[in-house]
Amino acid sequence: MAIKGLSIPVFGRYSYDPKTKKVNYTDGMINPAAIEYSASIESTEDNPLYGNNRIIENDIGRFNGGTLELGVDDLLNEVSAYLLGMKEAEETYGIDGKTVKVLVADDSQKSPVLGTGIIEEHQNGGVTSYKAIVFLKTTYMIPESAATTRGETVEWQTPTISSTIERSEEENEDLVYPWKKSADFPAESEAIEYLKYVLGVLGTLTLTSGAGTSSGDTKITVEETKGTASEYKYMVSEAAEMPKGGEILGSGWQDWDGIQDITAENGQTLVMAECVDGRVVNAGSVVVVANAGG
Repeated sequence: MAIKGLSIPVFGRYSYDPKTKKVNYTDGMINPAAIEYSASIESTEDNPLYGNNRIIENDIGRFNGGTLELGVDDLLNEVSAYLLGMKEAEETYGIDGKTVKVLVADDSQKSPVLGTGIIEEHQNGGVTSYKAIVFLKTTYMIPESAATTRGETVEWQTPTISSTIERSEEENEDLVYPWKKSADFPAESEAIEYLKYVLGVLGTLTLTSGAGTSSGDTKITVEETKGTASEYKYMVSEAAEMPKGGEILGSGWQDWDGIQDITAENGQTLVMAECVDGRVVNAGSVVVVANAGG
């Protein structure tokens, strides 16, 4: 099997629940394009025990950390803010009071702990497959800044960002502090779907609201087809907020079967979340149109 391509960097915010000993990722983000990557892994040395003039036992070296070098097409301000914990602020300038969004690095900056995913394109026996790889606990460092002036021809200049690779804290009967996982798929779209689910990238639900059958009810329609393994939860209020991808919803969210009318008032905001195993994968909102009665 040979690697012939690389695509789609995906990131998600790492969180660990010490009660369940599970790791979850939320508020995921996709960077437009990957250029190249390399992962340098450090291992402890083997520690053999000698007896009878030979090795009779050996403590085999194991993972001890690493560094991920990820080359991307560009680092937009929103991506830098996400990866490095920088601030985005609005600044006013000029005599006409123009405004611009600026990216600020200061003493409060702290890079968050993230999961990082990429897709390798492979070929084996003439058949193409896609390997989705997730480094489960990474922390990015501020990259170098450099650029070269443009000459007669364009010399493409792309940034590389570096992160540490650590063991995750997850522990169960199948996993003991894993640091990497991967899965093979026949299509790139399936590999992307997997990374988006694992790393908590929020998908979209397109909602419409119309007058329900009874007074004070609204009929909600979801344009997208519901997943066979998913369930709907909703919240109605004057200022209901969208959940984050991968978020586990708390109290205040109600179950919906996808059919029944929902009691709500005209003008309220209804937020609908599609969840799998309790984690939000898709969400959308709509202004309520309810049956006014009379």
